Amino acid sequence: MVSEITTERRVTVQGVSTMYYEAGQGPAVVLLHGNATSPRDWWRIMEDLRGTQRVIAPALPGFGYTSPLDSLEPERLASFIAAFLDEVKVDKAVLVGHSTGGALALAFTLAHPDRVTRLALADSAGLGRSVNPLLIAEALVPLPLAKAAIAVLLLPGFDVGRVAAGAVQLRQPWRVPWYVWATQIRLSHSPTFLLQSFRTVREGVGLLGQRHVYKDRLREIRVPTLVIWGLTDLLFPVRHAVSSARRLPSGSLAIIPTTGHGSYLECHEEFIDALGPFVRDDLREVRAKDSGDAKGAKGSHG
Repeated sequence: MVSEITTERRVTVQGVSTMYYEAGQGPAVVLLHGNATSPRDWWRIMEDLRGTQRVIAPALPGFGYTSPLDSLEPERLASFIAAFLDEVKVDKAVLVGHSTGGALALAFTLAHPDRVTRLALADSAGLGRSVNPLLIAEALVPLPLAKAAIAVLLLPGFDVGRVAAGAVQLRQPWRVPWYVWATQIRLSHSPTFLLQSFRTVREGVGLLGQRHVYKDRLREIRVPTLVIWGLTDLLFPVRHAVSSARRLPSGSLAIIPTTGHGSYLECHEEFIDALGPFVRDDLREVRAKDSGDAKGAKGSHG
C-alpha cells in the first residue's frame, strides 16, 4: 500500500495546527497540492522519491486537514509555507507545485529565493491571464449563493456528483488511484473544504481571468525550473507552459500529450519520468557541493 510508506504528522504553524505527510530521508522535496485537492494525491510521487529524498506534502490551509487562514493572498500563504518549513527544520528544498499550488510555489520562490534549490510547476496557475471561462463564472457567483450551493452539495448523494463533475478536467480518470477518489468523496462532506475551494477560485480569478500572474517576474527566478503540462489541460492552456519555459533563465519544459490538468495523477509514469531526474539532479549538485566543502576544509587544515 502506498500509504504505508508515508508518516502523517502535525505541527503548529503560526498558531494553526497543520497536517503533513513525510517519507524518506535526504535533501528535502516539498509538494504543494492544488485547489480542491489533497496532499494524499502526492502519495505515489512520494513513493518514487523517498529512496533518495526527504519528501514532505503539507495540507494547505482550509483543505480538510488544516484550518483556514485569515487571508488567501499569495504573500500570506508564502509566509505560512516559510513558517512551516521552519517548523519541520527545512532550510532549503526542491519545491513542486500543482495548479494553485504552483502559483504558491512561484510566490514563495520570489519571496524567498535563497530557500528554493529547484522549482517544478505542474499545470500551474499564475503563468498567464487565460483561464477556463467556467472558473470565471464560478468566481463571479455571490458568496451567499455559493454558501447555499455548498449546503446542497452536503446533502446525501451529492458528494459523488461533485467529484464526478471535477473529473471532467481529466482525460483518463480510470488511471487515477482509488484512494484519490475516496479522499475526494470524504472531503466533499466538509463545508470548510468546499467553501475554501470556492474562496480560492474567487480570490484567484476575476472577470478578466487570473488575478495573480507572475509571467513578467519569471526572469527573477534563477534556480533550475521544470514546467510540466498536460497537452489537453482545460483549465490553463498549454501555451502558458511554452511561453513560461522560454522566459525562465534556467527553464525546461515537459509536455505530456495524453493528459489534462491532473497530469501527475492520470499519467503518473510520464510525470515521474520528467520530475524524477530533475529532482535527482539537485541531489547530485548537493553531494558535489558537500564534497567540495569537505575538500576545502581538508585543505585548510593541511
